[in-house]
Amino acid sequence: MPAGVHKKTAKTYRPDTTELYERAKTAVAEVGSDMNAHINAFLRWLTHETDELPARPAKPE
Repeated sequence: MPAGVHKKTAKTYRPDTTELYERAKTAVAEVGSDMNAHINAFLRWLTHETDELPARPAKPE
C-alpha cells in the first residue's frame, strides 16, 4: 500500500476539552489499553453488539 493511503477513512473524535482528553489517555493506559480500542469497545456496547463495557481504572480518591 502506498504511503498516505489508508484502508479506512479517518473519523475524528474531539473531546470537549484538552483536560478530558488527557485524563482519558491516562485512564486507558492504567488498564493497559488505548483510546482507539476503548472508543470502539464503547461504541460496540452502545449499539448492542456486546453487553460488556470496556474496563476502567479505580476511581481516584
